[in-house]
Amino acid sequence: MLLRFFLFSFLLFTTLSAKEYTFATYPSNTPAKIIQALTPLMEYLSAQSGDTFKLIVTKDYEELTRRIEEKSVDFAWVNTKNFVLLKEKIPSLRYLVTYLEHSKSGKITPYYQSFIVARKDANITSLEGAQGKHFAFTDKESTSGYAYPMMIFEEHHINPYTFFQKVFFLKKHDKVVEALMSHSIEVGAISDGTYYTALEKYGDRLTILATSEPIPLDAIVASANVSLKESQRIAHILENIPLDAPSNKAFEEHLGWASAGFVKKDEHFYETFKRTLKVPLYETLQ
Repeated sequence: MLLRFFLFSFLLFTTLSAKEYTFATYPSNTPAKIIQALTPLMEYLSAQSGDTFKLIVTKDYEELTRRIEEKSVDFAWVNTKNFVLLKEKIPSLRYLVTYLEHSKSGKITPYYQSFIVARKDANITSLEGAQGKHFAFTDKESTSGYAYPMMIFEEHHINPYTFFQKVFFLKKHDKVVEALMSHSIEVGAISDGTYYTALEKYGDRLTILATSEPIPLDAIVASANVSLKESQRIAHILENIPLDAPSNKAFEEHLGWASAGFVKKDEHFYETFKRTLKVPLYETLQ
């Protein structure tokens, strides 16, 4: 009888102390794909922590930034640019872990790259040869869809706004690929993961004109809503996701990302991004 009372009290305490957290992310792809890819991760976090994790896919990068600033989300998946800028603006923002992927060489890495690609049938073989064509970035808040491509253009002494006939912002990486495949544009900037997904889906129809230097992969952060102890607990759970976990498989299935879980780095790992903010052309076009 005493044991049953103890177990009942323990379960009641656990239930009452469980929290409901919001976990927000930006729409790098269509929201439906993001939801399918991240739902197993929310289920994993809920099961391992005993808390409830509710997923929010924001309309754009600006909404994600605003929600973190106003503390209407507890945890967030942010890109490199957002992390660096948010950390400067909100020192209380807590870095938890960095996303990991399997590279094409088979290594697990915390880096990815940005590619500038052209349709093969446009017969463009170099960045300089793309002059006068139609070009698409993803979003000015995107790391691999804008910040690093702008650094590539700077290195080639190219102002994309005068170099190309027209420049578009299509918001999402997969939208840039769709525009290329539908012949709406000839050239675009996408992440390497998006390129390899397009390679599998459409075949060898894109030429890589330029590649960026390695870019730190996205970070998971906690707002000031979450205590240091809770942040460390969730970071530990994320670091220990098994490679064969359903959450990793969901990223591969729905986004084409070769997910390998998460690793805790020093948050100074992201400082290399600050170089893009010093690109003169980039600064003038903000």
